[in-house]
Amino acid sequence: MVLEELASHRTRRILNEITTYHRHRFARFDEGFISRLLTHPAVPELLRTNPLTQREWQVLGLIYSGYSNDQIAGEFDVAITTLKTHIRNLYQKLGVTHRAEAMHQPQSMLKMMGYV
Repeated sequence: MVLEELASHRTRRILNEITTYHRHRFARFDEGFISRLLTHPAVPELLRTNPLTQREWQVLGLIYSGYSNDQIAGEFDVAITTLKTHIRNLYQKLGVTHRAEAMHQPQSMLKMMGYV
């Protein structure tokens, strides 16, 4: 029993370290980046006329970083239904229909802005 508890503790610690490491790597869209992005001539008109909310930018960054819906909901301490509403709105504003397309959007934006 003690070995199981130690293994469980070690697993949680390792997962926490991985999560912490990946949090530092995820795409953070701060106000300066968003402002520069929205004035870039190559940005789709849809994104300029109907910009994402701060929370939608945060969700997009976490989607791009590979977080699952459950992980994102946990990160923001919201119900999964609330998160799905954010995602639905995000997809609509980006003009995408599924997660793979949504993950491609930040990559394109970062590349367009010279970050990738």
